[in-house]
Amino acid sequence: MKKKITMMIAAAVCLMTACGDKSFDKKPKETSVSVGQPPILTEAPPVTSAVTETSTLVSTSAPPENESYEMAGACILAYEGTPQVRAMEKYYYDDGSYLANCINSFAENVGEEVNTYLMMIPSSEAFYAPEELKKTMPDQLRSEKKTYKQLTAAKGVKIADILNEHKAEYLYSRTDYHWQPLAAYYASREFAAAADVPFAEFDTYEAVEREGYLGAFYTINSIEALAEYPDLFTYYKPANLGSCKTYFYDTWFGGRYENQLFFEDMDIYSSYTVFVGTDDAIIEVDTDTDNDRVLVIFKDSYGNALVPFLTQSFSKIYICDDRFFNVNSLWFTNEVGATDVLFALGAASTGSYDKISLIEQHMAW
Repeated sequence: MKKKITMMIAAAVCLMTACGDKSFDKKPKETSVSVGQPPILTEAPPVTSAVTETSTLVSTSAPPENESYEMAGACILAYEGTPQVRAMEKYYYDDGSYLANCINSFAENVGEEVNTYLMMIPSSEAFYAPEELKKTMPDQLRSEKKTYKQLTAAKGVKIADILNEHKAEYLYSRTDYHWQPLAAYYASREFAAAADVPFAEFDTYEAVEREGYLGAFYTINSIEALAEYPDLFTYYKPANLGSCKTYFYDTWFGGRYENQLFFEDMDIYSSYTVFVGTDDAIIEVDTDTDNDRVLVIFKDSYGNALVPFLTQSFSKIYICDDRFFNVNSLWFTNEVGATDVLFALGAASTGSYDKISLIEQHMAW
């Protein structure tokens, strides 16, 4: 019998600084849709108005002529009163040397037989902030390049440029901190190319739409201006999902039991936790990909969305959240026979000394 993970949105958003709380119990309205090739847009599409009674589907780019914004607690609220209203988190960055040093140290200690990668995942501010505001904040695309130049024993997975090219698509939720799964698809494709593993075509996935999504900027940070224009959250199920086995361990790598990769009964406001259900576990995904490549992902919550796009690239995947990990990372990597290690970290982690220091701490345990 499958156990259900009871941790909800609090675990998925524990990186955030909450300034309010709400309680919801709304079941999602899910619709499976056919998937073709993702659109390649060179210009922002026009705004599309009302589609359903629960949500309005809009372009995520082409901001209104009046690029207004204000601070909403520790967050940025832009384009209020328009279909493109969006909340964003502020980006903080140093010179990248501490992060690069920690990743280099891991790669050197785990040995050359293990391929080590760093993926710095930008926040939505990098692509959708009003131009006037961007001038006052560090440039995330340049930050990525500067950090990757300092990697010596590891490789940087460059995703900022490809996401920037596709920013007219629905890459980031407007009401939540996280990226949309479509952005994770593009990032996973770049990683698969860097790791030289197979990668499934986009049209092999089953798309599932959840309408009326109001994410953590609304449910945790209480930004009421977002309520008028909820997000459409679309996730993608791989063709080999039925052949995958998913196992959950406690954070000490004990207590193994079989569970599921997608938690589709999560309420609509917890849509991002559809992926693996929680951060507070070590998770193993055994796939039917026969290439003897074993991937360990050390991540924050952004990394969860990568996993469904990699089940046809690696024979086995382990998912470990640095905030909930209580064993030595070097020992763990060798214990599971990893051939590849990916550090997949969002901007709130790559700009935080405390979050980066977890990489160093886990090597010393």
